[in-house]
Amino acid sequence: MLRQLAAAGLAAAATLTTLVALPASADAAANARRVAMNGKQEVPGPGDRNGSGVFAYEVSRGRLCYVITARKIRPATMAHIHRGRKGVAGPIVVTLKAPAKGFARGCVKAVRHQNARNAATTLTFRELRGIVKWPHLYYANVHNKRFPAGAIRGQLG
Repeated sequence: MLRQLAAAGLAAAATLTTLVALPASADAAANARRVAMNGKQEVPGPGDRNGSGVFAYEVSRGRLCYVITARKIRPATMAHIHRGRKGVAGPIVVTLKAPAKGFARGCVKAVRHQNARNAATTLTFRELRGIVKWPHLYYANVHNKRFPAGAIRGQLG
């Protein structure tokens, strides 16, 4: 009896894992990306030449959900999405959770209008649409004390 319950529990866990791993819709699958980050991409530089990471994100239902990993850098203090083409430093669009211990995840919702209280932590629907349609115009980066302008960066498209 205990074996049957354990087997049923494992099957349920496998099903749940599969469901969680899949995008919520075909629209979300089309808007999911995985971006390599490193110090060479950081502008104006220098970034951390030994640092690397991944910024994976998915846009669905008016929000951007993400996972950031950072390796071979000192503890992260900040992370952002910026507007800027490859090789160009641009303004911050939204603040993300910093991967202080090498990993962070979160979701950022889009709003019609930003105000002083939510501007740093939300995107406008226009910005979210821009990230989906023109990801090459945006980048994610991770900062730390040694590299306050950015340790690693990855262009979203």
